Amino acid sequence: MKQVTRYDVGEIRASVNEDGYLQDTPVVGRVGIQTYRNPDGSVRRELRPPEEVFKADSLATFKGKPITLGHPGAVNAKNAKRHQVGTMLDIAQQDGDNLKVPIIIHADEAISRATTGKSKQLSLGYRLDLDETPGEWNGQPYDAVQRNIRINHLALVSKARAGDVATLNLDGDEEVLNIDADDNPPKGTTMQKLRLDSGLEYEAAPEVVVAYQALKQDAEDAKSKLSDATNTITTLTAERDTLKADAAEFDNKLKVAREDAEKSIKSRTELEIKASKHGIKCDGLDDAAVKKAVIIKLKPGLNLDGKDDAYISAAFDFAVDSAPMEKQRQIVNQDRAEARNDAAQPTGAAAARQKYIDRLHGNKESK
Repeated sequence: MKQVTRYDVGEIRASVNEDGYLQDTPVVGRVGIQTYRNPDGSVRRELRPPEEVFKADSLATFKGKPITLGHPGAVNAKNAKRHQVGTMLDIAQQDGDNLKVPIIIHADEAISRATTGKSKQLSLGYRLDLDETPGEWNGQPYDAVQRNIRINHLALVSKARAGDVATLNLDGDEEVLNIDADDNPPKGTTMQKLRLDSGLEYEAAPEVVVAYQALKQDAEDAKSKLSDATNTITTLTAERDTLKADAAEFDNKLKVAREDAEKSIKSRTELEIKASKHGIKCDGLDDAAVKKAVIIKLKPGLNLDGKDDAYISAAFDFAVDSAPMEKQRQIVNQDRAEARNDAAQPTGAAAARQKYIDRLHGNKESK
């Protein structure tokens, strides 16, 4: 785990005592997921779990730590005289999901800025060990866990939740100096580097840098939302086009199905007409069974066992087509037989002579 520094935010609701000092026991920290902006503008979420925030060792680090006007970086014995405007009087106490600590502010400038609202919010500066193990807390994802929290100071700030600056991360997202910088910075406002997207750099007051980072992040958020909306529109358009294509395909399939049904009905009707001409009843029979019945009647000697549909259809067509010719052949053969019988009977003088012979022999007369 790497060791880093954070700032957390609260708000003063103090009263002025008889000596003119500000006194209060405000909320200065909380549990939960804190959001940070990386130098590249991306978002990182860090969890402050209850077991770390309310750990006795961590709560004890509040007592006696200085209160500063803005975040000067790490406060220590070398620079405390210059930066300290007040003190945290005791260890912090749990208040639900929050942390409270008694404070006193005794510097006139700090009291003036707090009472006029220019710097009335509170932001903790603390070191911690960052456990970069992602997970989920109360249904919300996080990227890392803050552990072994150790308080360095409490700052009066003018604006919170605006963005991380320089190399020092902050929980309250307000002005900050690099913790690795000189512990004895020059008096007055400490200027910071403000880099624009064009690559140009300017010296700017911390609050300007913070405001710029906040506006930049807002623009990135708006861009992201626009991109999401564009993707949604693209997806919906694709789904619409797919549905239209499916509808057109369905219409084509329905048309083909209707045409197939019409062909099937027509074919069945023609089959039943042909079968009925040969005395075959089609009720309860499928097409193959009807064709077999017709074949058996017209071609009784033809063996249909194991024959496939193509064979049955061909045999049916042949039997039906040849039936009229077979009927005609039978008629012709019958006419020929009758003609031969007629020719075998004598007529005229021959018939009279035959009758005479039959009588002489006692035979029955031929007709």
